[in-house]
Amino acid sequence: MGVLEEQIVRERNRNTVSRLDSLSRYLNNGLAGIAGCSLLLMVLTVVVNAVAREISAPYAGTTEIVGWLAAVTTAFGLGYTQLNKGYVDIEALVEKFPMGVQNILRSIMLFASTIFFGLVSWKVCIYGINVAENGNLSETMGITFYPLIFLVALGFAGLTLALLVDFLKQVTGGVEK
Repeated sequence: MGVLEEQIVRERNRNTVSRLDSLSRYLNNGLAGIAGCSLLLMVLTVVVNAVAREISAPYAGTTEIVGWLAAVTTAFGLGYTQLNKGYVDIEALVEKFPMGVQNILRSIMLFASTIFFGLVSWKVCIYGINVAENGNLSETMGITFYPLIFLVALGFAGLTLALLVDFLKQVTGGVEK
């Protein structure tokens, strides 16, 4: 392969990674916005229930609602956290190695994380399908909750996409630390 052909392939790869990065940012920023709304609803639910408890009687199902909102808030914030490097990164060991070894280790960790969270998203989807097929209902309110399981799977899918983009940036040399 000639030099010109290699440059064309590299440019195509950059364009593909750039499009995936845009998609990941759009999806994960949207999910983070929904996570923020979910957090607000969770707080309002707890406050309204506490006020209702003082005035008359609390309403049933508060624990279920808050638990579901907490799951959505957590799952939908995962990809956004990855995009903004808001996690705890263990650099103490890695920074002792030469830059080439550091890049290889980062690539391996990003690849392994992408595979792991892709599998988590898939298995959560399978669990949601099983819950839907079994007709399971929530304990207190007696409503179907499998759509929330699919929302959690969507949150993990957003994280998987963000990790995939970071991995592709790492191996193509377009990663920012």
